[in-house]
Amino acid sequence: MTARKKRSLVSIVGANISRRRKELGLTQAEVAEKLDMGGDSLSRIENGVVAPRFQRLEEMAVVLDCAVVDFFRRAGDPLWVKLSPVEDLLRSLPPEAQDGAVCLIKDMAELIKKYYNSH
Repeated sequence: MTARKKRSLVSIVGANISRRRKELGLTQAEVAEKLDMGGDSLSRIENGVVAPRFQRLEEMAVVLDCAVVDFFRRAGDPLWVKLSPVEDLLRSLPPEAQDGAVCLIKDMAELIKKYYNSH
């Protein structure tokens, strides 16, 4: 793997960590404290300067309430990749609840489709 591709992956991971932290309304200092690390270390990770170790990624996923794989997703990923977290959530439901959840998702997609078709 070239240095450019490595840098790209480190940047993707860092940007996703930063995005998730901001979605939760947390500051770098708050997350760094929960992870028992320095704020400067978290900043370097979020800015794609250094790559976190696997153990640290697992800790971050717990603190940021997401899956580790979420840190590796890209905006241009195909639909099946984007749906993977939804599938994981559905699998965690009891079988009788899975059908209802799928129906809700389908209905929501239909509403969104109607909205976009009308604008």
